[in-house]
Amino acid sequence: MHRWKPVIGLSVLALALSGCSGGGANPAPHRTAAEKPKPYSGPLIKDAWSSLGGAPSRMEIKQVERRGDRSVLRFYLTNPDKEPRHFSFGTTIAGSAYSNLHFMLVDSVGHKAYTPLYDGGDKTVGSDLTIMSAYPGARYETILEFPPLPESLDRITVVSPTTAGEFTGVPVVDGQGPVKPSAPTPDFFDRPAPGSQVAWPVRGLDAPATGGTHDLYGITEGEIKSTTSSGSEEKVGLRTDVLFEFDKATLSAQARAVLDQVASETEAKADPAKPPILITGHTDGRGAHDYNMSLSQRRADAVLNELRTRLGTAYRYKAEGKGETAPVAKEGGTDDESARQKNRRVEISYQIKQQTSGTGTSHGTQAQPGGAAGPPAPFHPDGRTVGSGHASFGREAGDKRRLDVKPFYRDGAYLVVVFDIVNLGPDTGPGPTENYSGSRGGTFGAFSVTDPATKTVYSGVRLGKEGGAYIDPGWSAFRGEPGTDNRGFFYVPAPPPEVKAVTFNAGPFGDIPNVPIE
Repeated sequence: MHRWKPVIGLSVLALALSGCSGGGANPAPHRTAAEKPKPYSGPLIKDAWSSLGGAPSRMEIKQVERRGDRSVLRFYLTNPDKEPRHFSFGTTIAGSAYSNLHFMLVDSVGHKAYTPLYDGGDKTVGSDLTIMSAYPGARYETILEFPPLPESLDRITVVSPTTAGEFTGVPVVDGQGPVKPSAPTPDFFDRPAPGSQVAWPVRGLDAPATGGTHDLYGITEGEIKSTTSSGSEEKVGLRTDVLFEFDKATLSAQARAVLDQVASETEAKADPAKPPILITGHTDGRGAHDYNMSLSQRRADAVLNELRTRLGTAYRYKAEGKGETAPVAKEGGTDDESARQKNRRVEISYQIKQQTSGTGTSHGTQAQPGGAAGPPAPFHPDGRTVGSGHASFGREAGDKRRLDVKPFYRDGAYLVVVFDIVNLGPDTGPGPTENYSGSRGGTFGAFSVTDPATKTVYSGVRLGKEGGAYIDPGWSAFRGEPGTDNRGFFYVPAPPPEVKAVTFNAGPFGDIPNVPIE
């Protein structure tokens, strides 16, 4: 039986973390230089399972076109089934009813994501699939409009709301001629022949419309500090247990060594023309509010003084204490002490200098938190399985799943984490309340990546500083029959270029070591 390679969705893929037992992991097999795969040079095509209703599809991304005040994604859909199918690419029932095409464009070097244009109401601008069925073998031209892209971009990543997931290496070109499909639109009762090229009806192509442009934020966590970075700003969180003794605001000798490193990084990245460098103190939830506010302010002041000593007067500084009012972890649960430790912190935030990218692409001026981003990835078909883990779910832990990990790969400033989750039965697949989201958010918030040398943990990349959307499958649908395998992916900040293999922290499936980065 053919098994589709779908991406697993937030509401329908995921398996409940409660009632599950973790499984073992198999290390990646040894590879020789001769086994290194050759770069892919074919068309940008993936088979997928479409969302909300479920139907097989073959998707070929052609290009993204610059069209003045907007951009146009142009791609093709083919129904490989034997019967007519209705494709749905909305992420909600209402969105599906309006035939919304909820794709996303990701600039992996510029740390930006672009979401579709809407017509002033609830409908996306472009192809209208509302009442049209796709007949077997016909190739349906599809278009979708987005906000304008920077002139410097020549490649971009397209994220589909299907099990195909991400399409890297999509060309960005100057549009030619009117914004409309190049193929004819069949009438409702027409039955296009296999091999023919047609187009869906379109709506709102020239009408005023609005869309979203979002900064991408990546999170890394080490034993001493955590870092949240976008293309324009960075926030470094230092654990106060490292900086201060309990209930004190006097910096320790270890703290000064830590701040030497932070000051060096800040000097390299912070933009003096966009002040201030903001230092914010935080406590955990224990103790009286007034005392926590005072302690957090005194600790912020102490860090400010040390940074000013090292960085001098070229920067402006501001310190504030927020006490227990802005926790980053929920206290009072089974991991209460760990949560309190995360909440006891001093954060250093600043705007990042804009520098010219040295990646050799035409991406122009880009922010470079943590060093220069690599080039955007070419189109990247999934590789072989390099490690596996098993887990059991359900009240009696009788439902079995296997996670098959593929080689990870770099896309600009990010690492793409790729895997299949296989339903070993006996049930018919995950239900809408089951998920892998964990405490971090996103479809796979319970999953992360660790650099085994530094113990630095890399978590999912999100849209916006406090956004709830991530670069992952979102609400994609998938097949749940026993024996089917379902593709998952998500983006994390890329580790330094010298890191060639990482550990995949796969939640209930356990840790899978030695996953190569290709």
